[in-house]
Amino acid sequence: MDYQYYDDEADYADEEDGLGAGGGGHANAYIDHEDFEQLRGHEYSDDNYGSVMDRLLDSYEHCILPSLTQVAGYIVPLLLGCLLCRLLSAVYARRARLVASASSSWQEANSMKLAPLHLINALCGAGILYATLGQRMLILQLLTGISYALLQLVRLGKGRRPAVALAVLSIGSQFIYELAIWQKRDDWPQLRGLQMVTNMKVISLAFDLTATGAAGLHMPNIVAYFGYILHPATCALGPWLSYARYLEVLHSKSQLRRNLCQMLLNVLLSLVALLVSNCIAPTLSELNAPAEPLGAHQGGWSHWLLMYTGALSVRTSHYFVSLLSQAQLAAVGQRLDVGASQGLLGDLVVRPWRIEWPHSLSALVRCWNIPMHEWLKRYVYATSKQEQLQTQGHAQTQTQTQAQTHSRHSTMVAVFCTYIVSSLLHGMDFRIYLVLLSLATFAEGETMLRRHLATLCNACVTANPCPGAERCRYAHCPRRLGWRSWTAWLVRLINLGFSLLAIAHLAYLGVVLLNDTLLGDSEHELPFMYHWSAAGYLSHYVGIGMFVLYMFLS
Repeated sequence: MDYQYYDDEADYADEEDGLGAGGGGHANAYIDHEDFEQLRGHEYSDDNYGSVMDRLLDSYEHCILPSLTQVAGYIVPLLLGCLLCRLLSAVYARRARLVASASSSWQEANSMKLAPLHLINALCGAGILYATLGQRMLILQLLTGISYALLQLVRLGKGRRPAVALAVLSIGSQFIYELAIWQKRDDWPQLRGLQMVTNMKVISLAFDLTATGAAGLHMPNIVAYFGYILHPATCALGPWLSYARYLEVLHSKSQLRRNLCQMLLNVLLSLVALLVSNCIAPTLSELNAPAEPLGAHQGGWSHWLLMYTGALSVRTSHYFVSLLSQAQLAAVGQRLDVGASQGLLGDLVVRPWRIEWPHSLSALVRCWNIPMHEWLKRYVYATSKQEQLQTQGHAQTQTQTQAQTHSRHSTMVAVFCTYIVSSLLHGMDFRIYLVLLSLATFAEGETMLRRHLATLCNACVTANPCPGAERCRYAHCPRRLGWRSWTAWLVRLINLGFSLLAIAHLAYLGVVLLNDTLLGDSEHELPFMYHWSAAGYLSHYVGIGMFVLYMFLS
């Protein structure tokens, strides 16, 4: 996709987590889809239901109620740990007479005055991990200690090279851990998502330390480091949080009453997402499943509906995790680095409404995992592009056309580097690699084609949503022309077509991230590829076709 968003006013298009990020087994930024397989209800025993209502009633009895009962034991410790951390921090801040309006500097973070606050965060976070993971949290603590030892590498050099080396070691070590725990794969999926968030925090801290120019002077001590890594609002589900923002809100919290309302609303919405993922979407998949063998319906509407409902289960599982993490952030009073805030929900991790009805693929992935998007933007895309520009800067003077060509080339390389790093962060999952690299190809082709069409027709059909009638630079802007202009309707129709295409891509890519293959052939060499094969790899042909069309028009 077009990462001109980095350079313009608009935001950029990240993956990830894409569909995948961002993030888990379904590109979740925090944890894998496997983490919540235990919340799924009982399978239906009767395949011949009298009506749709019978299936829904059976789903309520055998899936909805068991899921709500089981997930309550998971949510309560998370929220209680966050509220306890907030209470203890407020009590200590009042007794120590800490000024609420003053943000802590990096040097002050290691002071004895703030050490109890770091310790409170670390202990509450460790308690949450123990409540959710049990003794498996000890493995995570060991890996966190190893990461702190690796962090000391930033003292040994100047510039960004030590931080880049740390990033390579952190991601590489995650692969080593996965191979080492290969015999216990049932335990690793939960730890893999948590370790990914830890790696993101350590890598961002390394880059921020090198940016200060005095990494050794600003290096957090062991108490501050564990307080940051084990922050109760981010240690169990994510999202990523920078060290500077952690210090800024260490003892300066927002209004408790408003945060409690935000917490309750996020919990309610997360439960709705969970029920859709575990009960409603599987029921719809059964309703859409053809009675005859799929061989006679491959690539037909029934199979695309089957893929859409399967992918819906993946997306709503991601919404459940993201909304629950938003509830934790509100409970502890923590703010995120990105200014994506909704009054009723607080700081946003995900925007489901912009994912279910996307303006484009690039706009969709920016909303999939907002904190991870910001992390990739700061520490992967910007670093990659800056390195390429510095390399090109050593060359002799170039013509304007050559400079534009090199700029586009560096942008495209930075985009694919961003997606590759995002894929590697999710561990050894071939499905994630396929989905994210396919997503990068589809989104980049769509973005370039729509940008060229917008320039060619002077119409507001770019991958970026329209900034408004006053700020849009195109003559044929629907918001400026109003509802009576036929050209405005034509522009809306073109944008509608791309939105529907993005929804089709979303179903096509998301369905392979299910843990099971819907009506797939178990003898297939790669079972999760079954649906792509059944659809004739149509989305891949369309994605490649957009590149070809762009090259033909340009």
